[in-house]
Amino acid sequence: MIGVGAPLSIYRLLVRGLPFLLTLSSSILFTFILSYLFFRLRLFGGADAKCLICLSILIPEQPLAQYPFPFALTTLLNAALFSLVTPVSLFVYNLLKLSPEELRANIRLAFIGYKLAPERLGEVKHIRLLHLYEEDGGELNRDFVFGGAEIGEDVVKKLRAHGVREVWVTPELPFMLFITAGFFTSLLYGNLIFLFMSHL
Repeated sequence: MIGVGAPLSIYRLLVRGLPFLLTLSSSILFTFILSYLFFRLRLFGGADAKCLICLSILIPEQPLAQYPFPFALTTLLNAALFSLVTPVSLFVYNLLKLSPEELRANIRLAFIGYKLAPERLGEVKHIRLLHLYEEDGGELNRDFVFGGAEIGEDVVKKLRAHGVREVWVTPELPFMLFITAGFFTSLLYGNLIFLFMSHL
């Protein structure tokens, strides 16, 4: 990315001067604000935000085509499209595993997680609990946690003590995988949403 972006940015700065400097500044500013907002909302991690900010500096605009928005935003939008594979896959999995009644009762959870027995929580890697479990007056209450909750031994003990047979978990997929796919797609094809809309 540095080998492609840095020479292109320097070349365009020398050739185009002030207009490119304004493009570079707007790319950095817009990407920084958007990345920080997404980070604060816990939509992705700090490494993902830093990656997009670096991308906005190295490649502020589309190298092979002209789009009215920064290249980093194109990468993010393409990454978001690729990330839709996860909820669709989870829903199909739950559609095949759960009964129709159970699926209807947990329709929102079916897009972001799946059920797992408490004794398997230590075996399966890169997952988080979709609920926070707290004991209150001898009863075990659960509250939905956006982004999921850490799985600790104390939680597993609580679940076993109260005879919980299944819990909802969500996979921990690094968004960096989707950013990488979005980056190469942006380089080769551009903005997938823009291309789709232009063909309508």
